Amino acid sequence: MRNRIIRCLGMFISLVSIMLSASAYSEQPIRVLFINPGHASESFWQEVDQYSIAAADALGIELDIRHASRNHFAMRQILSARLNKRPLPNYVIIVNEKLAANHLFPILRQHPIYVQVILNDIDADVRANLLSDPHWQQYLLPSVIPDNRYIGGKIAEAMVKAGHQRPGEAVMISGDLTTPASVAREAGARDYFKSHQQIELMQVVHGQWDEAISYEQMGTLLQRYPALRYVWTANDHMAFGAIKAAQEMGKKPGEDIFFATVNTSAKVLSLRQQGIISALGGGHFSAGGIALTRIYAHANGLSLPLLCADQLFQLIEPNTPYFSFLQADAWDHISFEEMARQQRSHCGADKMERIIQ
Repeated sequence: MRNRIIRCLGMFISLVSIMLSASAYSEQPIRVLFINPGHASESFWQEVDQYSIAAADALGIELDIRHASRNHFAMRQILSARLNKRPLPNYVIIVNEKLAANHLFPILRQHPIYVQVILNDIDADVRANLLSDPHWQQYLLPSVIPDNRYIGGKIAEAMVKAGHQRPGEAVMISGDLTTPASVAREAGARDYFKSHQQIELMQVVHGQWDEAISYEQMGTLLQRYPALRYVWTANDHMAFGAIKAAQEMGKKPGEDIFFATVNTSAKVLSLRQQGIISALGGGHFSAGGIALTRIYAHANGLSLPLLCADQLFQLIEPNTPYFSFLQADAWDHISFEEMARQQRSHCGADKMERIIQ
C-alpha cells in the first residue's frame, strides 16, 4: 500500500511538473526574426516594416527586424550573427531576393526554427528537395507570395487604357534579372504587350529598383525613342527617376507619355492622384503582417493551409475607400487576430478592405 501511494504521488508530481512546464512554455513570447532585404529608408520596405510591426504589436509577438540594404550577402551575415545569440528566435521570416534563400537554408538547418518565406518564393525544385528532408517537413511553413505576374500585366493594361489605347512605342524598366518578383512582374507585362500588337515594346532595361539608375536609363531611352508613349516600371522609385527624365525632356506625363508602376508610398499615391502616374498596383507590403498572423496561428496550434498564395495585389484607384485607407496608414483598424484565426485556403487575406473593421 505504501509503495502504491509513493508511486501515485510520484506520478502526480511528474504530471504537475509537466503541466507547469507546458504552461511556462505557452507563456513564452513568440520570437520572430525578419531579415528585410531592403534599405530601412526605402519606401516599400518601410511599409513592410510598419505593417509588420502593427501586426506584431496586436498579436503580442516579439519582432526583430534587420535590414540587409539590398545586399544579399549581408542576409547571411545577419542570420549567422543572430543565431549566435540566445534566446534563439522561434521563427525566421526570409525573402528570397536575388535567390539568397539558397544560402540561408543550410544555416537554418542546424536549428529547430520555423522558416516563413514571403514575397519572393523559392522555386519548385528547391522546395521539393527541402521537403524530402524530415527537418524541413516540420520546420518549413507555407510561403506567402503575391501574384507578381498578374500585377505586371494589369498595370500595363491600365496604362494603355489611360493612353486611350492608341498605338505607340513602349519600354519597360524592370527590377533585376534574378529576384523572382522582378522576373514574374516583368513576364506579366511582356505577356500583355505580346497580345496587343498595336503597342510595340521597344526595349526592356533593368534599373535595379533604383531611382538614379532609372533616371539615367530613361534619358537614354528617350533619345533612342523620341516618340515613346508608354513606360512600364517595376517599382515606384524607378518610376520617379523615369518621370523626372521625361519631364526634363519636355514630356507631359498623363498627356503625351504614360507611366505604370507598383507600390503604395505616399509620393506614388500623390502622383497617381494627380494623374502623373496613370496606372498603379500595390498591396503586397502586407505580406509581412500576414506572415505574422500565420505564425501566430501556428504557434497556437491552428492548422495552416498547404499553400498561402494570396492575391494581395490590386490596382490602386484614386477616390476609393482603399486609396484613402492607404493614404492614412490606418493599420490600427485591422483585426490581425481575426486574420490569424481564419482558416480559408487563401490564408485569410485576399482584399485588405475586407479586414478593415
